[in-house]
Order: sequence, then structure tokens, then C-alpha cells
Amino acid sequence: MWTSAYTQHETAILGFLRRRLPREDAEDLCQETFARAVAAGDALRDESRARAYLFRIAHNLMVSHLRRRGLVRIASDLGEGIDLEHLAESADPAGPEEQRHWNALIGRLQELLARLPADQRRVFQEGVLKRRAYAELAAETGWSIAKIKVDVYRARRELIAGLRDWRPAGAPRVRGTQEVE
Repeated sequence: MWTSAYTQHETAILGFLRRRLPREDAEDLCQETFARAVAAGDALRDESRARAYLFRIAHNLMVSHLRRRGLVRIASDLGEGIDLEHLAESADPAGPEEQRHWNALIGRLQELLARLPADQRRVFQEGVLKRRAYAELAAETGWSIAKIKVDVYRARRELIAGLRDWRPAGAPRVRGTQEVE
């Protein structure tokens, strides 16, 4: 089964990965995708679902690869004590205007995080920003995993709402593709 799946889907999987990664990394992850599918054995008996199964494996491998290489870093750089200064240092703005906007964004995130209720702020920082397991947080705090999930959801909702209409001072409002003053 996997030989025919490789023949049918290898080009699509490789194309998916090459649009997101350097050539060598994409080729390695494409091979790893099929190796994992074969190693899973009879985990997938329905050939009509092979494509979706393979794309899911490829996507997960790509995300793991990017995290390992430090290319997906915004969340992990927002660490303990709301240390967003490290995030500002890791940014590579093109000029002083972009640096001001970046610093303004970090300041806004600090404000929004400080406004969250203590429980929400804690689980968001630990569970999302530091990527700690919810079960670990539940054991540490004595809270249920359901409470942690609800608090994370509410914190995300508040942060998104707080950034929705925000823009740094001096930045033009953008609607569609046209700037509006």
C-alpha cells in the first residue's frame, strides 16, 4: 500500500514542504514522512485517507523541525516574568520606525498580559508561552485540566481583542490594501 501512496503523493508532499522550507530540509522531512507512515504499519487501512494522513505527518514534522531550529519563536520568547525585552532583542527590524513599532507592540502585550486575571495570566504564561503540559500545571496548581483550558482560551480571547484595533502611534491605519490617515 505505501509504495503506491509514495508514488501518488510524494510530489505533493515534497511541494508542500518545499514551499515552507529550504530544499534539503524539505527532502529530508518528505522521506521522514513516508518512513513514519510505513513504521505505523496498519494504522491506516483506508487508502482514500492516505493523502490526508501523509499531509498531517508532514505538517507535524515541519512544525517540530521549525521549533527545533528556533524559527517559530514568538511564543517561546515570551517567557517568565513577561520578559518581552528578549523578544525585542531577537527582532530584526529594517529601520528605526519598525523598531519603534516593534517596541510599541511589546509594550502593548505587556499591558494586556498585566490586565489578565492572575489565574489566566499564569496558565497562559506557563501553558502557552513556556509550552508546559496542562497536566503538569494541573498537578502543580491543583486545578482541573478543564479549568486550565478555559483560562487559556479566555486569555487568548482577551489578548486578541486587545490587539485587534491597536496600532502603534504614528502608524497609518490600513484598510484592504490602501492606507487611511
